[in-house]
Amino acid sequence: MATDDTKQTKSTKKTEVTDEKSLIQDQVLEAIKRSQEATLQIVGAWSKSVAKLTANLPDMPTLPMVDALPKPGELSDQFFDFAQKLMTSQQEFVQRLIETLPGHGANSD
Repeated sequence: MATDDTKQTKSTKKTEVTDEKSLIQDQVLEAIKRSQEATLQIVGAWSKSVAKLTANLPDMPTLPMVDALPKPGELSDQFFDFAQKLMTSQQEFVQRLIETLPGHGANSD
């Protein structure tokens, strides 16, 4: 009987830790989203102000080969594609590493 109580207590604690971890992760992600929204608003307001100030400036000379450079959106896509591949690779590595540890393989559950 004590073994059943111990298993239930461990299960309850594991659930509580998992719930707390999820709550913290959600709070961090929400804080990041709020920060991103504030940044977007500030940059938007700043760029509108700068556009008004620079409207009367003479045109800048164009640089040679500037059209051959990747656009900012393309650079961003390339960066995040790479970052996603890197994260996937790292996740697979860690999963394989855990499976090599004694008592943590697929048959240990």
